[in-house]
Amino acid sequence: MPQSCTECFTFSPDVLRLPADDRKKVVDARNKHAKDKFAENELADKAPITFLEEAAVLAAFFVIMGGPLVLMNTGLLCMLFGSWTSVFLWVLAALFLSFHPLPDLSETLCESWFTIALYKYFSYRFIWSDDDNEKVRTAPAWFGASPPHGVLPLANLLCIPAINNFGFREFVGAPASVVFRTPFLRYMTMLGCVDVSGKSMTKAVNAGQCVGLVPDGIAGIFKTKEKDEVVFLKNRKGLAKLALKTGTPLLPAYSLGNTAVFGAWFDPFGIMEALSRKAQTSVFVFWGRFYLPLPRRVNITMVYGKPIIVEKVEDPSTEQIDQLHAEYLQELEALFNRHKASVGWGHKNIRFV
Repeated sequence: MPQSCTECFTFSPDVLRLPADDRKKVVDARNKHAKDKFAENELADKAPITFLEEAAVLAAFFVIMGGPLVLMNTGLLCMLFGSWTSVFLWVLAALFLSFHPLPDLSETLCESWFTIALYKYFSYRFIWSDDDNEKVRTAPAWFGASPPHGVLPLANLLCIPAINNFGFREFVGAPASVVFRTPFLRYMTMLGCVDVSGKSMTKAVNAGQCVGLVPDGIAGIFKTKEKDEVVFLKNRKGLAKLALKTGTPLLPAYSLGNTAVFGAWFDPFGIMEALSRKAQTSVFVFWGRFYLPLPRRVNITMVYGKPIIVEKVEDPSTEQIDQLHAEYLQELEALFNRHKASVGWGHKNIRFV
């Protein structure tokens, strides 16, 4: 089966600013192709990056990922050793950082020098087989579901501008509701996001927007293993039910590299996992480059298939939900095994829990 690849980091901002038809010609001409399949490690090279580009990416993530930690520890110090005035000022600062309006910069960011720097830092690629890419471009607006979550689902974050730029679809991400009100972390939503609720996602696809999400969610963080890709999806069937109720196509995709960006530690008793589910936010210890809240410079690749066309069912039965969910999992496993060797992940296996 022929395979193709878009290396997002090879394009300049000038290309991203071209009209869609002209940009499509440039992108299609620069895509890589293999008559059968890409060779082992053929797509595992790191993209070249300048010192300034790398510094800009690290500075941004120091704010986005480090900011919440600094704010939390500052609040703790204020409560333990500060005055009531310092606590009051800290609360005001936290509320401001949680609720101040964010500018609509999605289009600007999609075409920016900084977004290209992000693609370079993570050597970001799309890979697909046969005519799957054309079906992704021409299908009705779809739900794109791409595990695994990892500490931070960076492939899913990067795909927001990338699908708009190179997939030629109007596309938004759907993070957890808490992200929109988490200081510093919420700045990621400026790329273009809607709430992960069924109502918000349905509204978006009805308006012609494709929606991407991480279906294993926060719970998936606590299933991460070093040896294999363990995906917490076996019994998470809510997306299949929503796709059936709305008649929305379901696009299977997998994010190779998400779990390698950060290391994580959580207790073996499930206490942190239970607290995370209760608070709807992640409670665990993580680290990255230099043992700081900075992402490691690892390759991230999104592989995807063709949309699963779903017939609308107002009240889907358990059997219909199970059937669609099983088909989605089967496609995920096939995608992972089909492409893992070409990106340097041939030693990994995938399993669903």
